[in-house]
Amino acid sequence: MFYLLYIIIMKRMQKIALAAVIAISPLFFSCRSLLVNVVSTSLSGANKNGVPSKQKKSDSNPMIAITGETDVTLVGDFFPTVLKMYELLQTANPRHLGLMTMTGSLNVMYANAFVAAPAESMPNEEYDKQHDEFERAKLHYMRGRDLCLNALDGRHKGFLDGITSSDEAAVARAVAMIDKNDVDDAYWAGAGWLGAFSLDPLNPDLLGNISVPAMLLERAAALDADYSDGAIWDVLCNFYVSAPPDFGGDYERGLYCYEQALRASDGATPGPYVTYAEAVCIPLGDEAGFDEAIAKALAINPDDNPSSRLMTTISQRKAKQLLKNKGDYFLEW
Repeated sequence: MFYLLYIIIMKRMQKIALAAVIAISPLFFSCRSLLVNVVSTSLSGANKNGVPSKQKKSDSNPMIAITGETDVTLVGDFFPTVLKMYELLQTANPRHLGLMTMTGSLNVMYANAFVAAPAESMPNEEYDKQHDEFERAKLHYMRGRDLCLNALDGRHKGFLDGITSSDEAAVARAVAMIDKNDVDDAYWAGAGWLGAFSLDPLNPDLLGNISVPAMLLERAAALDADYSDGAIWDVLCNFYVSAPPDFGGDYERGLYCYEQALRASDGATPGPYVTYAEAVCIPLGDEAGFDEAIAKALAINPDDNPSSRLMTTISQRKAKQLLKNKGDYFLEW
């Protein structure tokens, strides 16, 4: 999930400064509706109906200052400001579906990369603080999920009623509504849903319909198998190999998803290797496989793709943490 961060920021946050200028301009108040829509579309990368804006390959990328950053703390400190700016704008323009998707995705990214991930590395004596951070992460995961589900409902009448139904046929009909323009929403809704479940797996509100986010992600993968260098497959792999069969787990399907993640990324992103080491090798007691996967993750040079240095740094930080704690996962005889 980490490596989607740089793509979304790079494509959709290129005019933050413009938004600030407009927000303090007198013209903003006299032409509020038009300007809010213009800014919303500009910052979300999609129009009010949620249709992605076309971008030219020649367009400059001023956000390389963020996506090419290796100081994760610097970006993490800045991220809440960006998130609240989008939430304020979304509150002012609640029917703009593109902005709804963007705000939802930012909540999921924040929960994953800058709340849950740091909390995972907290020592045992900070259990209470860790629990509080996991609760914060769950809040943002669910907030992001709900925004993306509402965006899908805005494009497909009856989607939300169907996807939250206890009727399996109604859920299947809702999932079938998703088309290629909906892949962003399906990905972020599914990822946020499963992210919240991973932090609170005994929550009956999440446990009772945990197969639904996997269905959303499978639909998204069917529509765009290479989406964001295999991001969908990476999330599905983690879910399928970790969840019990009674709750949607499917080990063989999980391994297939891992292979698809590697294929879509050409093995050039560390995320799938880290997922495999943590979700497959540790439970199996496969120390050799763990070592190999972590080595491959750490061997990737962040400078090979300057626009994704941040993504690579975040994933490799987790790989290093897993390696540091290796003795907790494998018994030494």
